[in-house]
Amino acid sequence: MPERRGNKRLYCLDYENANIFHTTYLLKSMQAINYNWDNNPIFTVLTEEEKCMLGQSAVRQMYGKHQIIYNPGQTSDKVFLLVRGVVKVTLHAEKKDIIKYVVRPGGLFGESFLTGDAERRDFAYVMDDAAELLELDARLMLNLMRRNFAFAQSLLHFLGERLRYTELQLEKVVLKDSKSRIVEFLHQMGLEQGKQVGFETLVKHNMTHQDIADLTGTSRQMVTAVLNQLKRSNILYFNRKKILFRDLNALPVAV
Repeated sequence: MPERRGNKRLYCLDYENANIFHTTYLLKSMQAINYNWDNNPIFTVLTEEEKCMLGQSAVRQMYGKHQIIYNPGQTSDKVFLLVRGVVKVTLHAEKKDIIKYVVRPGGLFGESFLTGDAERRDFAYVMDDAAELLELDARLMLNLMRRNFAFAQSLLHFLGERLRYTELQLEKVVLKDSKSRIVEFLHQMGLEQGKQVGFETLVKHNMTHQDIADLTGTSRQMVTAVLNQLKRSNILYFNRKKILFRDLNALPVAV
């Protein structure tokens, strides 16, 4: 079981009547979770009172490497906000894990309650050595969406982006060959996670060849073959924890 750090924040809230702005705190001496909501574009539209309430309801959790956060069939009454680490959300089918998406700091996951699912249909676990996250009450999130239209729009935009990502991955599987999908994934990784080192781009990561295969709909053997080919062509260098792109702009034409 995950180790809890810090106390749970509790307050008295009438969820059914959605009267969330007349809150009587059970423990007035408790302080809200220390998280800067203004640094996260999803939450910047909330009022100060709403941010305070979200912080008061949140529960901070710490998880170790490969530790499971939730499983299919569990009640989806919590939404998770990742503070530190990397989390993988997957489905299990035919003795194989299918990665839906990877969550990085600042991202939400486990939002199925917001879309009408009372139970989990996927599972989430930690990829990094450790992960820190906030458990947010899903019913409170729904009430905030009803009260604050801008917040509802913010969450809809976030969910829409996730849906577009899924559709794009499906298009790639249908329209592109395995090598092209792997190379395009590597290029996107360099753009999103890379740091400039002179004329080169360094990506520190924690993904196995199997993870990349699962995300691109290919095989581990194909991922290894493509990486070795790119290494022989001096387009990139890689080991278990990092990829160094010699020229990131040359990667899209390497197929």
